[in-house]
Amino acid sequence: MDSETTHAAPGLFFGLDDVSDDDLDLDETSCTIGLNNTGEDGSAYRIRNNPANRFQRETVTDQTKGAIQVRCKSREVVHGCLDASTGELGTLLVYDFTFNAAKLGRRIVSADITLNFSASIPGMASPTVHSFAPSGRCILQPTSRDESSTQGTDISANAGQLGITIGTAWKWEKTITQTTSDATELRVFTKCNDFGDEVGVNWVLHENRTVKSGIPSFLRTAILLKREDVQEFEATINVVAEPDWKSQLRRLFGSKDEDEPILFNPGQPPTKNLRPEGYDVENLSKESLAELADVTFYTKIEGAVK
Repeated sequence: MDSETTHAAPGLFFGLDDVSDDDLDLDETSCTIGLNNTGEDGSAYRIRNNPANRFQRETVTDQTKGAIQVRCKSREVVHGCLDASTGELGTLLVYDFTFNAAKLGRRIVSADITLNFSASIPGMASPTVHSFAPSGRCILQPTSRDESSTQGTDISANAGQLGITIGTAWKWEKTITQTTSDATELRVFTKCNDFGDEVGVNWVLHENRTVKSGIPSFLRTAILLKREDVQEFEATINVVAEPDWKSQLRRLFGSKDEDEPILFNPGQPPTKNLRPEGYDVENLSKESLAELADVTFYTKIEGAVK
């Protein structure tokens, strides 16, 4: 969603039902954009922390009521040390992201996920990103195809002095053959604060534009943070997903509700959702983040009992 905002009366909502078929030429009616005044801080949060248990909520973000369904769930939060020999503090986080288009035949062509960390107490040091997975540039579902093009020019022999064409003509042609490649891509970057500290991670997914297969439906990310102290800290998340029909829509601008920051308390016990035997909380830097991370396009069910 672009940052530009259309001014509207408080509480006004409109979706594609409010735009004529002449403007859109498609029947999508489930996409709704809210145009609300911001109000007081926290008054418009979409996902909030439960006052009875406000730390490390399981549902990080949930946008499953429109044409695009996006959800992020927290799977592991493990506070401990990066290395027992140095005593450096760390936190291991694992998040599951799911992406789906609500209507059959539609797809999500890209997604941009940003997770930023900061101290909960002003003036305290923010946690920094020690390592993460997936990382770098990842290629999925690679494809290639051969393409050829022919260029030609008609040439005739001419008796220049007599102004008579002798009738001998031929065509010079050149055929160029090349192989083009494409793939679904996952690119991962770190985000820095004003001091150059790496305090966030950005995952960007793009579909294979040749086969138009959409982005993977499931992404599991693992992040290892380095902490300077045992103080509480927090994280904000932003997910922007683009559907394949975006180019057919008249551009609509609006403010959207944000999720309340995720609060972390290093005094909380470690989770063991993905690994019943638990983690080495004294040597978290030795945990394989690559083994925790995962990317899945779809799940095929075979041998189901009817």
